[in-house]
Amino acid sequence: MGETLERPLADSLLTVREVSAKVGLSRASIYNHMHRGIFPKPTKLRSGAVRWKSSTINRWIANPEAETAPL
Repeated sequence: MGETLERPLADSLLTVREVSAKVGLSRASIYNHMHRGIFPKPTKLRSGAVRWKSSTINRWIANPEAETAPL
C-alpha cells in the first residue's frame, strides 16, 4: 500500500485554430497538406466538428515524414 499509480494525462483535442498556431500553418495550408497526404487527418466528433489529438500533432512536429500517409 502507499504506492500510487500514475495515469497518463488525457490526450487533448485541438481545434484547427490551435493546430494552426502550434504548427505555424494557416487553416487553408493545413487542409491543403491533408489533401496531399502530408499532414495528419483529424478525428470527426459526433457534432460534426473535427479535432486533432495533441499527441499526433506533437509527433508530426517532431518528425513530419513519419506522420504522413503514403502517396
